[in-house]
Amino acid sequence: MANIIIKGVETADEQDAVNDLMTKVHYPGYYPARQQLDAFIANYPEYHREHTRMLLADGQLAACLCLFTHTIRIGEARIKMGGIGNVATAGPWRGKGCAALLMGDVMHYMKSHGYHLSMLFGIADFYYRWGFTSVLPDYASAVELKEADVTESPVCRERAVKPGDIPGLLRIHNRNDSESSCSIIRSSGHFTNRWERWKEARVLTDPRGKVVAYFLCRTSGGELHVDELGTAEQQWNPAVLRHCVLKAQNEYASRLRFNLPPSHSFVGYVMRFSSDHEMHVYRNSHGMMAPVNIEETLECMLPEWESSLTASAMANISVSVTLVIDRIPYRIRAHHGMLDIAGGPGENKLSITTQEFMQALTGYRHLPEILEGKRSVLTEKATTLLGILFPKRTPYIWLLDRF
Repeated sequence: MANIIIKGVETADEQDAVNDLMTKVHYPGYYPARQQLDAFIANYPEYHREHTRMLLADGQLAACLCLFTHTIRIGEARIKMGGIGNVATAGPWRGKGCAALLMGDVMHYMKSHGYHLSMLFGIADFYYRWGFTSVLPDYASAVELKEADVTESPVCRERAVKPGDIPGLLRIHNRNDSESSCSIIRSSGHFTNRWERWKEARVLTDPRGKVVAYFLCRTSGGELHVDELGTAEQQWNPAVLRHCVLKAQNEYASRLRFNLPPSHSFVGYVMRFSSDHEMHVYRNSHGMMAPVNIEETLECMLPEWESSLTASAMANISVSVTLVIDRIPYRIRAHHGMLDIAGGPGENKLSITTQEFMQALTGYRHLPEILEGKRSVLTEKATTLLGILFPKRTPYIWLLDRF
């Protein structure tokens, strides 16, 4: 291969070149797409130029990608996550391993800069070699308009969203999203960065003018797709459904499709009606995650794990387990509600792959399912502890948070 240099963007000219390549590879309609991409990257929360990684071959730009920095939630734990997006290779360099070299570079960059996990929405059968595994399904709850008969709902007023509503939308979103796993903890910058889309949202206000709910929708294929929805209290669910029905009628849509995780309270409300509830699972593609630094990720989980242990019937348990992840041991010791983690061998060993670790950590798969057919030396106490630390969860990334 030619003389290769991989580095972060340093100058405005380099940023211009990589934005040009990403636009040509990923977006139709060059000029409007380029303007949107320039603004999107420049104003992304916590973005720095070096987060755009570029590969030069004989001095020419051959490939590039973007790293997006987020904090995600897993229960009470807060994890630093690096999202990888806009992976692009120039035509003459495709099929020559440029994207693989960039992936190795960005994984090394994340590890040296304190990231814990990584996430991407990618093509099939490529990213698994860096430990990525599919753990982020898509969900939808669909109901026919004729079935969504809301005869009684609280009185409220609908209006367009305004920038001043952002703090209220943040509070509502965080309240509704607390039961999701791996979801991005938003800041006001996440709203303003995508304001071209958010400005289409509708908010509902109570008689005093306080924002009590919001929804963001689009019409496609005869359905009204609701991609964002939040309510300050469950009592406002009927009002939201009623206003979504009115919107669908105005758009001549015959069906409502709510793209929400099943942990969302509105999904429970929709289940009162005749409805279809879907889960779309992907294999080695789409929403994938990988560990960047396993030991530090385990350390970040301590607040969540100690809270779960204290709330369980095993609060005073005294036992240790050793997760052997791709042959590297990590000992987790519990003693009267307190936990500590250390690298190195220990008792109660369970050997799993990096992919299985991610599936258990995110809650995508329940640990007993992973344990099936595994060779392990676990006492009953150790098995119980693992069940407390790795419960079944609902991992989900909202459509507007994807990169």
